[in-house]
Amino acid sequence: MSMNKIIPAFSSLAVVAGVFYLGTSERLSNSEGLDLMLSKSNTTEEQKSEEQGIRGALESIYSWRLNEKTQTVEPEWVEQAIAQADAMKTVSKRLSKKLEWRNMGPDNVGGRLRGFLMHGTKKNLWFAGSVSGGLFRSNTYGQSWTPVNDMAENLSVTCIAQLPISGKILYGTGEGGFTNLAGTKNGSPAFYGSGVYISTDDEGTDFELVNTAKDTRFWQCNEMVAHPSEDIIYVATESGLFALDYSSGTAALTRVGGGAMRDLAIGLDGSVWCASSSGAIYKKAPSATTIGPSDLVNSGFNTGGRTALAVSPDDANYVYALGSKSNGSMGALYRTTDGGENWEILFSGNSVNDLFGPNRQGWFDNVISVVPGNKNDVLMGGVTLAEWDEINGFREIASTFNAPWNRGYVHSDKHMIQWDTSTKPATCIIGCDGGLFSSKDQSVWTQINRGFTTLQLYNVAANELGYVVGGSQDNGTYLINFTGNSFGGEPSKTGISIYGGDGFDVEFSKFDPNIVFMSTYYGNVARTSNLGQSSSTFWDDRQDGGVQSDFYTTYNLWEKSLDSSRLYLAKNNQVWAAINPTDFANPVNWFLVGNNLGNGRIVEMDYTPEGNHLFIAKSGAVWRLDNLNDAEFTLEANPTANDIPDAITQKKLSIPQVAGRVVTSVNVDPNDANHVVLTLGAYGNSVYVLESEDALSENPTFTNITGNLPKMPVYDAVIDVDDANRIVLGTELGMWATEDGGATWEEANDGMARVPVFEMRAYEWRPWEGMTIYAGTHGRGYYKSESLLTNTNKLKRENVAWNVFPNPSTEKVNASFSLIKAETAKISVYDLNGKLVKNTNEDLKKGANTISISVGQLPLGYYILRMETESGVSATNKFLKK
Repeated sequence: MSMNKIIPAFSSLAVVAGVFYLGTSERLSNSEGLDLMLSKSNTTEEQKSEEQGIRGALESIYSWRLNEKTQTVEPEWVEQAIAQADAMKTVSKRLSKKLEWRNMGPDNVGGRLRGFLMHGTKKNLWFAGSVSGGLFRSNTYGQSWTPVNDMAENLSVTCIAQLPISGKILYGTGEGGFTNLAGTKNGSPAFYGSGVYISTDDEGTDFELVNTAKDTRFWQCNEMVAHPSEDIIYVATESGLFALDYSSGTAALTRVGGGAMRDLAIGLDGSVWCASSSGAIYKKAPSATTIGPSDLVNSGFNTGGRTALAVSPDDANYVYALGSKSNGSMGALYRTTDGGENWEILFSGNSVNDLFGPNRQGWFDNVISVVPGNKNDVLMGGVTLAEWDEINGFREIASTFNAPWNRGYVHSDKHMIQWDTSTKPATCIIGCDGGLFSSKDQSVWTQINRGFTTLQLYNVAANELGYVVGGSQDNGTYLINFTGNSFGGEPSKTGISIYGGDGFDVEFSKFDPNIVFMSTYYGNVARTSNLGQSSSTFWDDRQDGGVQSDFYTTYNLWEKSLDSSRLYLAKNNQVWAAINPTDFANPVNWFLVGNNLGNGRIVEMDYTPEGNHLFIAKSGAVWRLDNLNDAEFTLEANPTANDIPDAITQKKLSIPQVAGRVVTSVNVDPNDANHVVLTLGAYGNSVYVLESEDALSENPTFTNITGNLPKMPVYDAVIDVDDANRIVLGTELGMWATEDGGATWEEANDGMARVPVFEMRAYEWRPWEGMTIYAGTHGRGYYKSESLLTNTNKLKRENVAWNVFPNPSTEKVNASFSLIKAETAKISVYDLNGKLVKNTNEDLKKGANTISISVGQLPLGYYILRMETESGVSATNKFLKK
């Protein structure tokens, strides 16, 4: 179908108090309309600066999951990691202490949402899809929500629809069409999906993968609509437009059209409208089975970027297209009233009506919907929310400022607009980066997030009272302190916002539970002494906060007492220390402690327990600062701001395994400063966890302890304070743990979904208690495990002092040690994939023992030698067979 005419509404366009009023439109020829659409204003320096800032953020985002060689995340790598994890479910479990997790909320604020469905016949039954937290279900008209399946195969839900005859519900997975597939802790990432899922009944209580829609073509499902009267679902993906026809009871798959299809709409007559990634709009007639070049309906206009579509539920000929430009800024709003034969421009983008904001986010948040009962009235969402109708023109109808008194608040970044027509007037439902909002008059808005626990966290911290705090994607910093209404059990999971923006690193003081440190993008760090009731920055003349660092800037807090503490802050290739920031009675001074630390941002830091050393993780490198306790942190001793105190030295550690890789975390054993665990990102590798037993030496040695862990990015690690052979990992697929120093790993997601975990914290408030672990998940909020609090074997790293020799070994390896009593021990040798390659039982005597294990038949490489006696005495070490 060719596009005949385009009509602009410019000739009688006036702007009064920020509102557009439209009069009679004039028709233009195709060429005139195209010329008008192509006219561009000059790009200002301010816009260039903003664009550069976004580019910097995206570059920061790309570093964590991309393979260092290919600079991609290939679907087969993701599929392989999931398959490895699934296969390990059937293997006998070895962990003596199973980690069990409890969700802590917040249950009153949601994360990013794109998929939504109101059941066709059961009007109280609603479904909402979080892009990284999975599918949620409500049978209370959205007043409360529960997850459908914590252990669902894939939690990146992007679109939902219902077959009109059978009533079965389908949802698509994979958000990559609207944001990047590489990001993580630096900015919210997209995650690959695994296909389309269908319910086993018409109430959506259980789902299974659709066999015909599970290959890589369906790993980025952008939109999904149901035919109004036939059991057919249309799915727009990065690989094209597809139809799943269930008329015969099973899914018959048809490829309707090729190309990356981003947006989709369907009319009451069954006509399907789809928009490509470049803004091309196609129409599939009800009787057609495919679309081709002749079905392009906007040959005379195209803004060049993502274009959202909406068909009037009252008239299939009324179709609206909200187009963004190729740079993400506002393009124009178009309308056809005759099924695509002719189009008119209702308004073109300018600084007043740019829904997508100065960051030009039209590729990310772009949605439009026609108001039921009025085909000349539409709602549009980007960063802000607006309405256009023929009488009033364009106007914004909601605020993005969150305050208790602001009844017009709707969170920024809108992705979904739907209507509950069972109410009079129809209730509008908005899905956004803050979850769900509803309104009957589009003036007063209400959050409907109770139980929609999908906050996308980057970090987490806790205090001795059990309060938990964390920074989150586009939702600021949220505190859980057990106040507020409870939902689904005690204690209360109500979250309190204590700092806005994109929330990142957080710290609690261990000496005062009311002191919290918070942060937002580009190194803005603040502190509060009253749990966020008030807060302020604490810069001085030497470090005034004006020098921006990376989008995500890391810091950590070392404390000896309230008046003896240091906060280490990464700034580009430097590290600064704020001296005694937990002392609110005296000024805080900043000192440079590390400089010229190489290219690339600092990802994470960790200090040794006594505070004398600081390890710094970067892309492709680890540095160590030494003698921090010997430094004189006074203005008299350091009059020049950029001078490092004399005692401090810095050393770049030689670790061949991290070359080209992102070191996602560095973790120091709380009992042994020489014992350090590193974690690594980037798909497409075999090494993800490294360990050193001599990290403070001149030339530390790091050994690969990835073992049988699925080949996936690992983001953080915790070493058990009571048994350093027990290490817990936060990964792309939730939590994993070992009790034998990395010889074997097991999935540890009991009570938790397979949701990405970027940060964990472990606390042992009293030495006899054991450890409580907190996890900040990117899609399911906070989790807590108290499984290690009781009945934990209080083991040191080497329960017995033993010497393994020769190491390297060619024919046999010996181990010598002493026991306090005679007993039988199991001696095991594992390869680094966790496979048991040799084992034997030995009768040991009280006092000195030496055992010998023949290794001549083993292939060359590293192995783990482990001894465990009947009474629980154990020792583990690594050796090299050469």
